[in-house]
Amino acid sequence: MNPNQMKTTSPVVLITGASSGIGAEAVDVFAAAGYDVIMAARRLDRLIQHSDALKTTYPNQRIVPLECDVCSDTSVEQLFVTVQKEFGKLNVLVNNAGYGVYGSVEETSIATYQQNMETNYIGAIRCTQRALPLLREAAKASKARWGATIVMVSSIVGRRAMPRLSSYSATKFAMEALSESLRVELHDERIAVSVVNPGATKTEFGDSAVGNRPSSFLSFERGMAPKEVAEVILKAAKGSTRNQYLTLPGKLGVFAQWLSPRLLDWAMLRTWRNG
Repeated sequence: MNPNQMKTTSPVVLITGASSGIGAEAVDVFAAAGYDVIMAARRLDRLIQHSDALKTTYPNQRIVPLECDVCSDTSVEQLFVTVQKEFGKLNVLVNNAGYGVYGSVEETSIATYQQNMETNYIGAIRCTQRALPLLREAAKASKARWGATIVMVSSIVGRRAMPRLSSYSATKFAMEALSESLRVELHDERIAVSVVNPGATKTEFGDSAVGNRPSSFLSFERGMAPKEVAEVILKAAKGSTRNQYLTLPGKLGVFAQWLSPRLLDWAMLRTWRNG
């Protein structure tokens, strides 16, 4: 066994998409809560810069940056080989990696749909499948009601799609379905599956998205701070949470979808006509 394995008494969390936005804020929030943090993303330089900045703030926590492309079987496999070697355990997996796509169904290419699904949805499956052996061991070793947790960072549009956002919405709807299946499959092994559904958040999401964001969409500047979302993710990691809907417009949208989908269709026509 590697000498680093099991040395830490701290719980270990792996966060994908940790180089910016919600993922980067989650690194800080989990470290502050006493977790050792594995930061995974494609932009290794940003991960290293962030982890170096946190070393003096959290000297008792291990914060390890690891390059990973969730679209690659080989890259994900290597990520978890390193997790096993360096930590020997994993208590929480946060599936956060993803990006947005704007555009109508007609104008969005099949290749764009495929790549968006590959990153946002298939990437979460890759990481989940590879994490499960480590999560099972953590659950067996824990006396808590839920011995390990998978947190899916979905979206409000994973419950109600919007015009000109069909690709991204579809990836998040798929993540919701994955979570519902996993929640039952893993229940008896005491591995919780929690879902966090942010609305508009003040991150680089809009800048990194494919396509042009409609001007009629809610401004990111009026959205949640990413740290607020990260704090909800931390809370979700400590138990079983079906869905945590964030932001008032997001909550109202989910409620309206339940109450009267036709009425919400009518309201969204204004976005479509004005966008």
